[in-house]
Amino acid sequence: MQNLLLKSLSLLMLLLCLLAPVVGTAADAKTEYKPIKLKLASVSAPSGQVLDSDGVQWWMDKVTERTKGLVTFETFWGASLAAPTAHLDILQKGMVDIILGCRIYTPGKTPLGPYHYVIPFGPTDMAMVSKATRQMYEEIPAFRDELTRQNAILISNFVTMPYDMISKTPVSSLADLKGKKIGLIGQYFGRWAKAAGLVPVVAPMSERYNLLQSRVTEMDFHPITHMNAFKVQELARNYIKLDAMVGAPWDLLFNLEKFKSLPADVQKIMLDVGKEAEIAMTNELAAKWRNKILTEWKAQGVTFSELPAEERAKWAALVEDIPSEWALEMEQKGLPGWQIMNRFQEITANMGYKWTRKWAVKQ
Repeated sequence: MQNLLLKSLSLLMLLLCLLAPVVGTAADAKTEYKPIKLKLASVSAPSGQVLDSDGVQWWMDKVTERTKGLVTFETFWGASLAAPTAHLDILQKGMVDIILGCRIYTPGKTPLGPYHYVIPFGPTDMAMVSKATRQMYEEIPAFRDELTRQNAILISNFVTMPYDMISKTPVSSLADLKGKKIGLIGQYFGRWAKAAGLVPVVAPMSERYNLLQSRVTEMDFHPITHMNAFKVQELARNYIKLDAMVGAPWDLLFNLEKFKSLPADVQKIMLDVGKEAEIAMTNELAAKWRNKILTEWKAQGVTFSELPAEERAKWAALVEDIPSEWALEMEQKGLPGWQIMNRFQEITANMGYKWTRKWAVKQ
């Protein structure tokens, strides 16, 4: 009888040991943790209106699903809580828990953010750029340190669709660009444009329709998603595939202090789903947007063409080595500018991208 009782107790202890890892996991989190409601602010319009917000919504839905409803979100889209340039500030101060922000907007605090935009005619495979960007972030501590100083941690980085051109007149060579005025943004794109004989007109996307309508510009340079959002195809009916670059400006960032206060299993879910969201963005979500826009534009009478590869190579050869300038500027700040420029080219070349020329060449 005593032996039987000991065996029963032993069996009970074994069962308890086997069950112990299950208790307290996110799957049973509702019985172990209090519900977690997080405040998310975005610089972009709501999901369903822009691609990057679809990536954010995908991440939120998956996190809520995998935590069995433990984690939910209160969202503030369209820069409704603060100006786009102030989103990093409200995250840093803990006024919100998460932001979809853009490090390009805060060069003083996040100088490494725009490195993709420094390199002319880089890869335009969205999945390649996304994967390379993630590898760069994990390989080079300076990227993580930059965010840590802002009390932030990266959950996801979302890339753009390729930067292309739309024009009132057809374009088949560099000769067709001479003297034409083109709407664009940033401190680097204008220099690319001038090298090809274009006249850059720097303006936010919200002003581009009026610029085309008033004949201040004849062309526009942006990803097709942005062009579609502001309906510039109504005024410029020729879409030219340039394969100029893919940017990676959109950062889903979490307040670092708040993140550390969450249960470890919830943290892991958020980080894991963040990486999955990057893949979802470049595959299923981008494909839906591309197909939708192309179908609508064809019905509207937009024509589609591609700048020949040899013309693209000529254009790249005309542009100054801006990546070298950027690398030197970062080195003066104590940041690994040369490493970033060269490593991005190395990683993407190893993935199969054939660069038209080498950038960031030390003199």
